Amino acid sequence: MIGNIFSWTVTALFGVITLLLAFESWALLTNHTPISNYIRSSVHSYPGEAFVIAVVIGILLGHFLWGPAWGRTSPQGMKP
Repeated sequence: MIGNIFSWTVTALFGVITLLLAFESWALLTNHTPISNYIRSSVHSYPGEAFVIAVVIGILLGHFLWGPAWGRTSPQGMKP
C-alpha cells in the first residue's frame, strides 16, 4: 500500500514539473511573463529564505535519489 502511494506521489510530482516546464516554454515563446521572472524577484527580495529552501530541496533530492542501499525503494529490495 505505501509503495503504491509513493509511486503515485512521484508520478504526480513529475506531472506537475512537466506542466510547469510546458508553461515556461509557452510563456517564452509568446512573450508572456515566465515563472522564472517571479522566482528571480522573490530570491532577490528574500535571499535567506531562498537559500534555506534550496538546501532543503537538495537534502530531500539527495535522500531519495541516493538513499539507502536496501529497503522498500531500493532496487536491491529488503535487506536479508
